[in-house]
Amino acid sequence: MFAPRASWFTDVWTTLATASGIGYLATSYSVSRWLTRTTRQDTARPLETPGLIFEDLECHTEDGLRLAGWLVSPPRPRGTIALFHGLRGNRGMTWNRIAFLAEAGYRCVAFDHRGHGTSDGRFTSFGFHESRDVAAVLDVIDRRWPGQPRAALGISMGAAALCFASDRAKDWNALVLESMYHDLAKAFQTRVGSSYPTWFKRFSRGVIWMTERRLGLRLSDLAPIHHIGKLAPTPVLLLTGSDDPHAPPQDVWELFEQCREPREISLVSGAGHEDVFEQGGQDYQNLILDFLQRRLPSLSLAA
Repeated sequence: MFAPRASWFTDVWTTLATASGIGYLATSYSVSRWLTRTTRQDTARPLETPGLIFEDLECHTEDGLRLAGWLVSPPRPRGTIALFHGLRGNRGMTWNRIAFLAEAGYRCVAFDHRGHGTSDGRFTSFGFHESRDVAAVLDVIDRRWPGQPRAALGISMGAAALCFASDRAKDWNALVLESMYHDLAKAFQTRVGSSYPTWFKRFSRGVIWMTERRLGLRLSDLAPIHHIGKLAPTPVLLLTGSDDPHAPPQDVWELFEQCREPREISLVSGAGHEDVFEQGGQDYQNLILDFLQRRLPSLSLAA
């Protein structure tokens, strides 16, 4: 990991690299590779809880990648919740949410996104190509439990992937979009000097140019705000931390304005980007369960 504050040596080095065309391109390429790198990690299966059914799952995306996942289910599920993790995470980061959702009677399905955990993939694309992961997971759920109530909860990149997969997600009963960025350009700016070192800014144009060509997309395409309106008529709940520097309340309100009814928004007091569940505590759980209870079809429709 790079240090957030550059040393004098780094400052001199970046100045020289900027002055050299070859150095600028080489650095831009290296930064692009670092930003889109894979996050490989074995995802330990949680301890089995009495009364819940655990199953390891696999599925394949339309572009041929194998995704690894879990199924956690109560004996008589009232519907299915698909959970999608954030950047640099894996399905394990959704376990705290799976635990209370399964206890409330919901079947939960969680997969590692491409390039994360133990799934295939050579890079990450901040949710854009991960939309194919979303489509593959939703297809699995539709095939295994057709006609049953279903919802999805996406965290950060996982929420963006749901927006980019709007043509599939809009057919679901309810969507929770948690800590989702407004657009990638703004997300990059908020991370420079905090998550990313300040000298990144000197190479921003080169990094963008290189990343667009490596991922086969335009930076302007990485903007959930241009896709969130396409989720209608599915009910959407937007939530973020009051202190989130990467998905600040002002940005989420702009997303809310572009979202079509039925829509809801909530702020978790004192939460940043990665601790919404922890800071929200029981209030967070009650918020999600109340939304699902109101928005999913009657329990009588579930098998």
